[in-house]
Amino acid sequence: MSIGRQPNNYAFIDGINLHLTYEDLDWKMDYSKLVRYLRKRHNVTAAYYFLGFIEKNKRIYEALEEYGYELKFREVSEFPTEPIICPHCKRVVTPGGVKTKCDCDADITLQMIDDIEKYDKAILITSDGDFDNVIKKLIRINKLKLVLAPCKKGCSRLLKNAALGRIEFLDNFRGELEKI
Repeated sequence: MSIGRQPNNYAFIDGINLHLTYEDLDWKMDYSKLVRYLRKRHNVTAAYYFLGFIEKNKRIYEALEEYGYELKFREVSEFPTEPIICPHCKRVVTPGGVKTKCDCDADITLQMIDDIEKYDKAILITSDGDFDNVIKKLIRINKLKLVLAPCKKGCSRLLKNAALGRIEFLDNFRGELEKI
């Protein structure tokens, strides 16, 4: 990076991990505030948001694109779930149904490597330990700025160890990022 030039950093967001974390917490992430935070504080010029495509969520996807995210979709797998039946009274406690699953980890890693010459530093938003090896590689070649985990409590120890101190937790910025 030459003197006087703004850094050109890319964010790679594990959207499923981020969404599921905040679904379990007592506050909601404001995704428009998040992308502004990434641009202002971390000089992010491209924010890739990886997630599964579900037709009924089209309006959510449109909003994310309006905020400035570049969406990267993965096909969603559906699988049936068995009902949960009380062993004592034999009544259905939770009906069976269909669960969805989407794993974007390989897509995120591949995008980080494919774009490596386009960005100065990468920021990865996830708490998933499956990214430990790509984090180690980015550190070795001086391409990692930061791992931003959604919250400290659910963050993988593998990811924390791999980041070598280059990790922050988005829940520490709740005041800046919470949806009001």
